[in-house]
Amino acid sequence: MIMEKLGKAWINGIFFALTLVVNTLGAIGLINGLSQKEISDRYVTLITPSSSTFSIWSVIYSLLLVSIIVMIVKKNDPYYQKAVDEISFLFRLSCIFNIVWIVTFSFVLVEVSVLFIFAFVVNLAILSLKLLKIQEKRRWLLPLTFGLYSGWLFIATVVNIAAALVKMKWNGFGIGAEIWSILILAISVVLVGLVVLRIKNAAFPLSVAWAYFGIYQFLNMPSGFKGAYPLLEIVALGGSVVLIGIAAIQLYRNQFAVIPAASNIRG
Repeated sequence: MIMEKLGKAWINGIFFALTLVVNTLGAIGLINGLSQKEISDRYVTLITPSSSTFSIWSVIYSLLLVSIIVMIVKKNDPYYQKAVDEISFLFRLSCIFNIVWIVTFSFVLVEVSVLFIFAFVVNLAILSLKLLKIQEKRRWLLPLTFGLYSGWLFIATVVNIAAALVKMKWNGFGIGAEIWSILILAISVVLVGLVVLRIKNAAFPLSVAWAYFGIYQFLNMPSGFKGAYPLLEIVALGGSVVLIGIAAIQLYRNQFAVIPAASNIRG
């Protein structure tokens, strides 16, 4: 039984390694001769975060690496045994969605990539629910890792959809891009609140808050929009504060844990 779970954990590591390889190839432009940044720069939106914001990927992937190593090393720990059973399939599926998303985006199939990043984020949300079911007190690594991961993918999905609309030259039904961007940011905050009510993960809103701050930065940067959209800047910065507030409230409700222990969840 233990060897079976250890095998699952190692297979998860292989899927993760393949994902890292494909992400690296996409980042340096070796898949189709264009890096992800070069493609993103072609379809800049008013809700595109600054380049520095994407450094969060290094945090997320570092946490994923540590999580996989811990699940392998702590093969005798009942909690990690349950985690391997509960999330292995979904984790591997997330790796597949990640890889296909990178490939489609690298080939400038931005509209098609939306389908895969949407499936990606839904898959991570389901994985977060699985973690909620097995959570024990003082366990923080997996909830933190997948909370930040799913939160970042949430806002990445929103930006990916916006980029696809730019590529399609959508006219917004005659409504200005700034108004649409304000609506998108406001609705996204509401959606984050609803998701947090379901998955109860206090880390989820933090990635989104980081992205909102990155959006605010890009709106102000000389290489961005140079302060041309002051109202949108206020919404982005204000949204970041609200999202941090949502995270703080959920942390308090979780008795200062990333997610509550399964025994404390009612209904």
